[in-house]
Amino acid sequence: MILYGIGVGPGDPELVTLKALRLLEEADLVLVPVSRQGRASVAGDIVTAAWAQRSTPLPELVPLVFPMVRDEEERRRLLEDQLRMLRPRWEGARAAALPVLGDAALYATVAWLFEAWRPLAPELELRLVPGISAHSFAACALSSFLALAEERLAVVPCTAGADEVRRILEAADTAALYKPSALGEDLARTVSAAGPWKHMVRIERGGLPEERILQGEAAISPCSEYLSLVLLWRERASV
Repeated sequence: MILYGIGVGPGDPELVTLKALRLLEEADLVLVPVSRQGRASVAGDIVTAAWAQRSTPLPELVPLVFPMVRDEEERRRLLEDQLRMLRPRWEGARAAALPVLGDAALYATVAWLFEAWRPLAPELELRLVPGISAHSFAACALSSFLALAEERLAVVPCTAGADEVRRILEAADTAALYKPSALGEDLARTVSAAGPWKHMVRIERGGLPEERILQGEAAISPCSEYLSLVLLWRERASV
């Protein structure tokens, strides 16, 4: 069986690729990631919206809970438990698919799913289908180049902690900070310590109807929105 990790972009359904839609239609099982039982799936909602222009019925979207826990063993166990319950749905199938936000190769939950699924189905193959990343979408929404010529672009998960984020930023000309909410009150201090920065922009829920853009100091104020991204351009960077 093949497991497709399918990037569906950050939120705008018009950015979902034709290949993504075709593979979702062909899959025997389409799982959608949710953070807890009963919650909506952002990736699933994007797929549903993108399907509106198609003549074929929307595939059934089966929720799969991805627990927001740091403990890898606990996360794997919880995913394995769900996969065992779903065994009648996937055993003997040719292909399963998991749509993920942004690009399938960047901070994608499909990596956790494949890791948990492989022991239950040793023949399982993983294939990744690219989508538009959140930082590419954000830069284009601002009509700004992320990097030019020899400028160094850093893509940084704020879950790495303030000290590591600052260390990486100090070596970068431009940067995309994923999950800035993880730094809480330390966001402004961490970014400023690695400055100066010519432009600072935060996009929350980019591409979704509730999209919000904050610039300047507001961009590095404490952030509670999980689906957020901060873009930074240094004084010498071209924008």
